[in-house]
Amino acid sequence: MRIFTLALAALPLPALADTFTVASAPTAVTVYGGFAMVTRQVTVDVSAGTHEIVLPDLPQWVDAGSLRASTSGAQITSTRLRTDALPPRPDGDNEAVLDAKARIKTAERALRDLDDAVQDAKLVVKAADARLNFLIGLASSDTLPSEVAALTEIAQMIQSETLAATQARIGAERDARRIDEERPVLVKDLEDARAALAALTPPAKRKALLALSIAAQEAGEIIATISYPAQASWQPTYDVVLSRDDSDSMTLRRAALIYQNSGENWENVQLTLSTLTPSGQVVPSELFPRLLRFEDPQLRAKTQRNLSSLSADMAGTPAPVMEMARRPQPNFDGPGVTYSLPAPLSIAQNAEGARVELDALTFDARVFARAVPAHDTTAFLMAEAENTSAESLLAADTTQIYVDGSLVGRSNFTAVPAGGDITQAFGPIDSLRLTHVVLDRSEGDRGLISRSNAQTQEVRVTVENLGQERWNLELLEAIPYSEQDDLVIQWSAQPRADETDVDDRRGLMQWNLDMPPQTTNTVMIEQSIRWPDGKVLR
Repeated sequence: MRIFTLALAALPLPALADTFTVASAPTAVTVYGGFAMVTRQVTVDVSAGTHEIVLPDLPQWVDAGSLRASTSGAQITSTRLRTDALPPRPDGDNEAVLDAKARIKTAERALRDLDDAVQDAKLVVKAADARLNFLIGLASSDTLPSEVAALTEIAQMIQSETLAATQARIGAERDARRIDEERPVLVKDLEDARAALAALTPPAKRKALLALSIAAQEAGEIIATISYPAQASWQPTYDVVLSRDDSDSMTLRRAALIYQNSGENWENVQLTLSTLTPSGQVVPSELFPRLLRFEDPQLRAKTQRNLSSLSADMAGTPAPVMEMARRPQPNFDGPGVTYSLPAPLSIAQNAEGARVELDALTFDARVFARAVPAHDTTAFLMAEAENTSAESLLAADTTQIYVDGSLVGRSNFTAVPAGGDITQAFGPIDSLRLTHVVLDRSEGDRGLISRSNAQTQEVRVTVENLGQERWNLELLEAIPYSEQDDLVIQWSAQPRADETDVDDRRGLMQWNLDMPPQTTNTVMIEQSIRWPDGKVLR
């Protein structure tokens, strides 16, 4: 029996379960278009056996259904997330918070020393006042000696002592004022120190506690990783630079604006930006075939009369209409792109937006001028390039436009898929002047003629190149179009348009004009519109 007991004692037994309470903070964040995945990582040295790792400082709003946990070096047997009735947390200020608190103490001590110095100076004033009061009382005393010599000696003493007391009083008052002049600076230092601490320590918010039960096969280091979604977003912003040299090129300098409202500060996190949209539609839409049927027109008329006899409330209710399922409207084709920032970044929650420079893409560009005389008085500088990168270019609300290094304005940027065309405007060309005139009958031309069911109009468009540069110019003009057979629209142009229905837009015409320096081009457009009598043209 003794041998059996000793044999049991020699077998390796599992270690007793230990609980490790570990402070955590966001270490890595992946930001998508509408939210972010926040990752926390903690390291614990454990012995072989079962243990519990407790993270007491997760945001209170973390959802158990979307929270994910994993460990290296051990197996998770269970997880428990508690958002209420949490145990008290010990104080654990980081170095920055400790420095801010020390700065507050230093500022408070300096302000206190100033108050002490002012008080000391005022004590000298009080002592001088007491001395003066004594001398005044002595000068009016009835017990002064009657001898002239003694009175003279006392008078001289009162005079000199009064002068000394008065000088001491004035000097002490000046010292107090001089010392107190430093008060605004010290008060400002204290306010700044308190503001710095407030920035580092937002108001305490309720936390959630996560407990991970783990089983370790052997002793060693355990790395626990926890991730959860949070409110954050990023959007691209661009600088589009047109370089006009021997070979025209367009450079797209890309940056990202990042905002987060996760309820906690991100301090030195490894940040990744993703163009994917996990929060968007992930399943195909439902498609409902249309049910067709025919019916007797007399029966239909009878049914409609019956419906019209219903109550006013029922008559005012619109017939139910099957709403088509919403279809996805992707901005571009192809997989998403991620950008991993090379250095950690800190972003305060709900307080600041961080700008991060990404990269620069350069494309060969075709430079031309575009003219819309119906609305503009000058043509505009344009550049067109093919997106030869392997990724789609996201749309941006904020884009700054440069030509040869000079800022010419701000614009937006339309999303461009990989292999798509980038078309960007770069401001007006003042030397290309435009005029758009509906000819007046008083000039001897046909001009505008309008009747009750017909309208004829003649327009003259003129482009003048007053500069010294040759331009390829695209002139755009709109011609009315109709989808009614009885509304007849005829038009002609001299010279003829090079393209009709540009970009599949009905009625949009384009002339491709060569504009050498100091030249003028004119386009004449005549249109005739006829519609049935008794109708009104809209």
